[in-house]
Amino acid sequence: MGTKELVKSEVEDYAKFNLIRYAQVWEDADVLLEALDINENDNVLSIASAGENAFALLSKGPKKVYAIDLSHDQIMCTEFKAKAYEFLDYDECMKLIGVFEEEDRLKLYEKIKDKLSEEAQKYFDDNPQIVKIGIIHTGKFENYFHIFAHKVLPLIHTKKVRDELLEKKTEEERIEFYDKKWANLRWELLFRIFFSKTVMGKLGRDKAFYRYVKENCAENLLKRTKYAFTKLDTSENSYLYYIFNGKYDKALPYAYRKENFESIKNNIGRLEILKESVETFIDRDDVEYISKYNLSDIFEYMSDDQMQMIVKKMFEKSHTGTRIAYWNMLADKRASKYFDNLEYKEELSNELLAKDKAFFYSKFILEEIK
Repeated sequence: MGTKELVKSEVEDYAKFNLIRYAQVWEDADVLLEALDINENDNVLSIASAGENAFALLSKGPKKVYAIDLSHDQIMCTEFKAKAYEFLDYDECMKLIGVFEEEDRLKLYEKIKDKLSEEAQKYFDDNPQIVKIGIIHTGKFENYFHIFAHKVLPLIHTKKVRDELLEKKTEEERIEFYDKKWANLRWELLFRIFFSKTVMGKLGRDKAFYRYVKENCAENLLKRTKYAFTKLDTSENSYLYYIFNGKYDKALPYAYRKENFESIKNNIGRLEILKESVETFIDRDDVEYISKYNLSDIFEYMSDDQMQMIVKKMFEKSHTGTRIAYWNMLADKRASKYFDNLEYKEELSNELLAKDKAFFYSKFILEEIK
């Protein structure tokens, strides 16, 4: 691997990366795929997180997908799932990773165990509970939602009312349900407490991820949640269903849908998984070009100066027409404010945000190099 002098990522100085923080990706791949418009000539850089959106990008047949992450645990998580897609059939894969019920996941694990890298095999052999539970249920963020569903929501509504939220309704019916049945005082009070920066930083995301957040966390999330409950079809929202039930049913994220499985499986050999920051990756001599970027929400965690430094480096590996996609949850970050040769696709960005099923993000940003 040819690299230049390594540039350290700012977030490494203050956030912890020694755990599975996200056991599944909480960003809507349907939105991402529409934004990036992947084709067979694309080299794609994707934040790995837990792997699902990198797999979704593979389904469109690009030349290469590089899935990178600073966290060793997230890399292990991504590799585990990649091998499940590669060597198992659809039902076996979904059972092993936790999408479908399965009593003996360790038996399924034996089918991919020797396909893992030595490092990954040791990781999962030493942590068999991750395999037994189903890997997608084992992250800190997933546990945060589990607490919300089992400890907080029952204090607000009966199971009957909670189930009713997820039933098929017209928009008018959803608005009426929210106003008359759902949005009581307990809902607003407990929501504001549980989704405050303090509680989220302790139980869900790393508190360091709020370093550049100036907005009221709970108030903004409450507005986005109301939007999801009223404007979006709750019966088809896989993320909402998982938050409420701790499992999936008919509504599945893109990478878990049966119709996308074979295209992911067939292209899994085009995936390269690397424990690396964006800063070091785009400085590599052995990467010729990147034409599409899925940057998750990484700019939220860094200063504007660091963001500009990364984007300048990206220009060196990119060309006219290169697309860059990322989310803002609470911090207002947009690289195109600083570069004349980077166009903010504002109208399309807003259209995509309006149908984003992962409703907790305040902005979706799509930019294109001129």
